[in-house]
Amino acid sequence: MRLLGVFFKISFQDDAAYRGEFWMRLAATLYSLAGAFVGIWIFFSHTDRIAGWTVDEVVILLGAFHIVAGVIRTVLGPSFERIVEEVREGTLDFVLTKPASSQFLVSFRRIVSAAAMECLMGAGLVGYGISRLSQQTGLYTAFAFAFALACGLAVLYSFWLFLNTLVFWFVRIDNVTQIFWALFEAGRYPLDIYPGWLRVLVTYIVPVGVVTTFPAQGIAGRLAPASLLWYAAAAALSLYISSRFWRFGVAHYTSASS
Repeated sequence: MRLLGVFFKISFQDDAAYRGEFWMRLAATLYSLAGAFVGIWIFFSHTDRIAGWTVDEVVILLGAFHIVAGVIRTVLGPSFERIVEEVREGTLDFVLTKPASSQFLVSFRRIVSAAAMECLMGAGLVGYGISRLSQQTGLYTAFAFAFALACGLAVLYSFWLFLNTLVFWFVRIDNVTQIFWALFEAGRYPLDIYPGWLRVLVTYIVPVGVVTTFPAQGIAGRLAPASLLWYAAAAALSLYISSRFWRFGVAHYTSASS
């Protein structure tokens, strides 16, 4: 926690030197939200439900999407983007020789504080959607939402760490990251609206849909306790596998000093 505090302080000082970027990120987030709301308005102007989802439930899902996107743009994206360059130049040595977990350092060393605005906006959307579903929500549904969202973030983090670990063997993985971002946009909408093959792709191959759809199902009361246990097991297993794979990759790293 002390290291996280130091990382946040340093990153905030860097971001404060470029205040224009903060407003640009805010404008981009608002633009993205506006586009999503236009899409929702078009869909629900012709029907009351889409694949069994009401407009309020879709708003909650959209909020969860922006919370996750905000976490990625605030922490994971900026930190993981540096790994590729450091492996190419052999400067990852400076990370590996520090007296701390290399996985922790490469995952959280860069924090773009301005991007956290997207998380706050997403939380606002979730709160608005919950207020509209006040008669259906309760202590369990609130817990199910938060728990499923945390597990989803763990799965997504593990997937991205696994993906970036491939840089130890395939240096040019930039295009793979772009494919991830393209598929991540599928998380804006419920998985139920997609055809079977695409649903399998964004659930099991590139787990972006479940990060948003499952928490929204939780707040709507559609997740049974058994589903939460399965989700927790999947998150724990993915964290374990990605961590072991990272250590395996580091062991095969050819540093600048070797």
